[in-house]
Amino acid sequence: MSDIFDETEETLRADKWATIVKKGWPWVAGVLGGALIIALGFWGYESWQASVAANASESYGTAIESMVKGDKAVAKTGFEATVKAGHPVYKAMALQQLAGIALEENNTAEAIKDLDLAASASKVPNISDGAALKAALLEMDSKPFADVEKRLTPLTKEGRPYAAMAKEALAMAKLQSGDVKGARNDLQVLSVTLGTPDGVKQRASAFVAAIDSGAIATAQAMMKQPEAAMPVMPQIQGAPQMQQTPAQ
Repeated sequence: MSDIFDETEETLRADKWATIVKKGWPWVAGVLGGALIIALGFWGYESWQASVAANASESYGTAIESMVKGDKAVAKTGFEATVKAGHPVYKAMALQQLAGIALEENNTAEAIKDLDLAASASKVPNISDGAALKAALLEMDSKPFADVEKRLTPLTKEGRPYAAMAKEALAMAKLQSGDVKGARNDLQVLSVTLGTPDGVKQRASAFVAAIDSGAIATAQAMMKQPEAAMPVMPQIQGAPQMQQTPAQ
């Protein structure tokens, strides 16, 4: 009799587990299916990213080769194809190359547009900040100081890769706008700040010396006269030339 009860109890337990499995299986299957979809999606995204990077790398390399050969039209097409490929880093680099071509064609507005797009295309600071700095430098001769300051100030923050050069550019913008005292103070600080690149220090010191000697103030006074000829700035060793810097 005990065997019958044991067998009956075992049967009931089996039926109970069968019922639980039947009820729970759709949930288990759903979880497993979801995990599989996520895994496949991640694998597919990585594969897509690798494909995009490969295509962008190929088109960018071909465009660079065309530039070296002097075939600007083919190079431009290649850089445009790289931009369309969508890989952030290659896109940003290609846009900077297109900006350089635009400058060679005397299209500063197009160059600035390309550099702005390059700055927003990549999250790599060395690339995005470099493009943003170039765009600001191109605007220095044509835009009000407030516009240039707005572009440069974020780039001067501690930890930004081109902070020293951005501070130097901001001092030059102040100088161009007539704020000689502000420019001198900024340049003086740059010339003695630890960690400032040697080239920036040398240029800053040279401009401080020029300001103190009165050479820059005299040149600015002459430039305010509409009929006056463009003054020849005294040549100071280590001082940068005040001109547009083409995008690389």
